[in-house]
Amino acid sequence: MRPRSWLLLFWALIVFTTATKAHASSRELRRGTLLVEGGPEAPALLYVAAGTVTRVRFLDFLEPHARPGSELQGRVEVAPLGEGSLVISPVKDLAQGERLLLPVTGRTKAGEPLTLTLALVTREDTVDAEAWVSRARMQPLRTDAANTDEAGAIARGLLVSHEPGTVRPRLALALPDSEQVTTYSRRIRASAGSVLRMDGLLFVTVLIQARHVPTPWRLIRARLETGCRRDSGKKIGDESLPTRVTSGESGHYQFHTFAVPLPEGSGCISLTLEEDGPRTLRLEELKVSP
Repeated sequence: MRPRSWLLLFWALIVFTTATKAHASSRELRRGTLLVEGGPEAPALLYVAAGTVTRVRFLDFLEPHARPGSELQGRVEVAPLGEGSLVISPVKDLAQGERLLLPVTGRTKAGEPLTLTLALVTREDTVDAEAWVSRARMQPLRTDAANTDEAGAIARGLLVSHEPGTVRPRLALALPDSEQVTTYSRRIRASAGSVLRMDGLLFVTVLIQARHVPTPWRLIRARLETGCRRDSGKKIGDESLPTRVTSGESGHYQFHTFAVPLPEGSGCISLTLEEDGPRTLRLEELKVSP
């Protein structure tokens, strides 16, 4: 590693362990948020703040590297941290409504060059201490899938999400309790269609319906938290887990299947879905079969 790389890494480690604690009281520190990157026109949205170093970890994206262009020079510090992540921190908070686009270059597992885009934003209430970035993976969804072929859509999402070359997983499908199935936000309806546990992995499928909504709903951030609030001594969402998402849409319907390693002993999960706007969908404490 070149001397400058060692200096950057040393700087990243020092700031990550000190500045983050110093700013914990002013903003909520979030860990484990999944950022969905859909190309230059739909970048992954990352919440950053001055004095707080954000670790960005990439799924299925090797050797990430970012060099801020002339427009970002002196405004954002970026350094590598290990083989699959970067640490990012703005020199000062971004103005309200301001976005800085940071291209990140790397390669796929097949060796093909690839560029992902991060959109850096500062919020007064929240900052990402650690986040995962996943490329949007879309699958075709039949027009009538929401009514007649939801099980098939779920199965396709599971097979894509499972690691290739391994033994097909044993499926055990469970449906959440009726009072926990559905949530609404400004004419957007989200239903937890299934919660599956198998081979140490957890798969959660959500069906979203948006009727007569002027602006389409697009998933950009998701947060899957483990633990039940009633369990004494457990903190909700205190782990950063590598979450993958497979999506499909047709007309007014979308489905999203989230795959995540399941921590031992987790009896409940909660899922928060965010768009690039005011509409947030939250499914609380979905039961996980033992």
